Amino acid sequence: MTHCFVLDAQGNKLSPTRENRAWYLIRNQKATLKSKFPMVIQLKKEIHVEEIDTTPILLGIDDGSKLVGIALVQECKAKNKPVFKGTIELRTDVKEKISVRRGHRRYRRQHKKYRPRRFDNRSSSKREGRIPPSIKQKKDSILRVVNRLHRWIRIDSIFLEDVLIDIRALEKGYKPYKWEYQQSNRLDENIRKAVVLRDYNTCQDCGLSNTRMEVHHITPRRLNGSDSIHNLITLCSSCHEKVTGDELNHREKFYQKVNGRKISYSDAIHVMQGKTYLQNKLKKISPLSQTTGGDTANKRIDWGIEKTHANDAIVICHSNVRPEQCEIKNWTIKPMRKHSDKKIESVNSFHHRDFVKYTKRNGERYLAYITALYPEKKQCNMTTIEGKILKRYGLSRLTLLWRFNKIYWL
Repeated sequence: MTHCFVLDAQGNKLSPTRENRAWYLIRNQKATLKSKFPMVIQLKKEIHVEEIDTTPILLGIDDGSKLVGIALVQECKAKNKPVFKGTIELRTDVKEKISVRRGHRRYRRQHKKYRPRRFDNRSSSKREGRIPPSIKQKKDSILRVVNRLHRWIRIDSIFLEDVLIDIRALEKGYKPYKWEYQQSNRLDENIRKAVVLRDYNTCQDCGLSNTRMEVHHITPRRLNGSDSIHNLITLCSSCHEKVTGDELNHREKFYQKVNGRKISYSDAIHVMQGKTYLQNKLKKISPLSQTTGGDTANKRIDWGIEKTHANDAIVICHSNVRPEQCEIKNWTIKPMRKHSDKKIESVNSFHHRDFVKYTKRNGERYLAYITALYPEKKQCNMTTIEGKILKRYGLSRLTLLWRFNKIYWL
């Protein structure tokens, strides 16, 4: 079942209706299609204020690092009714792109021989309350989707699952006692010195101790290894040079020697950081209430609802719903970067990022969006909604479904 958002002739937000009812209104020329994905119609008549349904519509958000659940629930007089649910796929390539840009910037500055050296000239990155771009863009992606939905439907209340992650418990592998939180997990504030002190200034590979020691990442940074003391080991320069580039073959041996393990805090940090920024922005849209993951899990189990990000967002709204009511279309939502690297504007009236249907000779069909255009042979590259990459497919068998507008709704 799929619902459709409804606006009247003056743009007032009305209660959603079913898609088949919306197509009926369009066929009878009582409404026009404003958006196909998701479906939005605008009636050709104005609805008086006293006739507009004012039953509360609640927005639930299940925040996450890579996937975010979002749902709209209408509290009707007879029963609560989920009218929309989806999963937002957040971008994870921002940090890599920023690192590449930093390399280009430093290379360029290094070759400006005529300009004197400058220090501490990036004050904007040190301002108080700043959120790293890789984290801020994730929160902004959630806000982009919420603001887009708010253009089509009124939101009376927002419910957000407050994320509380104990980083120290993740590090230790168990829930520490209260007094353990006050103790440092290393022998010195300097991480390198702490590792050398822990290993008694001795190479943990060859046993040499009368030379200058180096600190080695057991799981390298390029493979998302952390700077934690549990991922560092002391080696002499010759042993360090020997294992560099071949870290994975020595990883288990080194972890056993220092009683360490691979720990990744990036997902937990990306959710924890920026949550105040997200909360403050959501409060400007509608009144905000917060809940916890424990409450969500308990209610989902009590109501017998399958665990997904979108279903969790429905449960977060504190609205008692039956499992069969949650069986509505689960939208995959992809907020795309505003800047596009396209080199070709259009070919045969098809544009970059268009959502299309490709029909093969045997009748098999793909739903995909265009990622590249080749005007010489009238071909394109596409990515299907399942993530399959299709290269050099002819444009003659394409059917345009909808023109891209900043966010993919699949």
